[in-house]
Amino acid sequence: MSDKIVVAYDGMDSRDTVRLRGAFDTSIDIKCIETGEILFKGLKNKVIISGSGLVARKLFDIATPEITPTYNQVLGIIDPAGGELTHELDWHTNATQEEPKVLLFCVGLDGCGTENSQVYPVDYKKWIPPESLIPFRYQLPSNDLSPALRETYFGRTDIGGQYIAYYFKRFDTDPVFIQQYVDGTPIDENIFTSTKKDLAESYVEIILRITKEDVRDYFVATTGIDEARINTISLCSAYPIEMDGTLYFKDIRPVTKLNIPNESLMDVTKGIEIIYHVYM
Repeated sequence: MSDKIVVAYDGMDSRDTVRLRGAFDTSIDIKCIETGEILFKGLKNKVIISGSGLVARKLFDIATPEITPTYNQVLGIIDPAGGELTHELDWHTNATQEEPKVLLFCVGLDGCGTENSQVYPVDYKKWIPPESLIPFRYQLPSNDLSPALRETYFGRTDIGGQYIAYYFKRFDTDPVFIQQYVDGTPIDENIFTSTKKDLAESYVEIILRITKEDVRDYFVATTGIDEARINTISLCSAYPIEMDGTLYFKDIRPVTKLNIPNESLMDVTKGIEIIYHVYM
């Protein structure tokens, strides 16, 4: 089974219809690699209320604390207690409690009804509710993730002593900032005096992957593999802390929410690659 690529052009909703890829434009296309068929085109993503708080604090000198709850709080994520602060791992970020960054993503099941035509509009005031989150990994306590995998999966939560759920995943590669003309020519320090007439664009490219090892174990243990699917995705902000050589993420909050038609994952050989272009 060939993987699929979901190409997501993410941004903070804009009414600017002149610039196809201008500041804060949003357009999301879903493509099947096997056939090249465009499955969905022009879908819309939203920055939700907790994301607005993050952006405002990044851009302006605002000292008020964030009032929205964290997933750590509501899920009962197992955070480090005691132990020795270490920095043995490559965190791939310089985020801090005072300066959280967009570092993780999560998936869930509150974005669409039973029919693919029933995609719900994103509510700016709502996140993926905890009961609708689908863990990427759902492990027996006797078969918990290895230390290496725990550098990829986060939000470790004890589910009644019977399973360990990991609700969040790191991006597959570090984000890349791209500034170019729309014909693909990179801009340089002469941009302000250039006579080139093409429009220019700036975006951050983030690669997310849901592999064939992800998500299925949860459905196998609950409703059955035939129900395996997702229909909503959020990028999340957080900051790292390392204790006793294990990496954790604190203050996990959603920044964006994307609702899509039901994407079936019952085929255990299928993976999904999601390419986010976050336009600035």
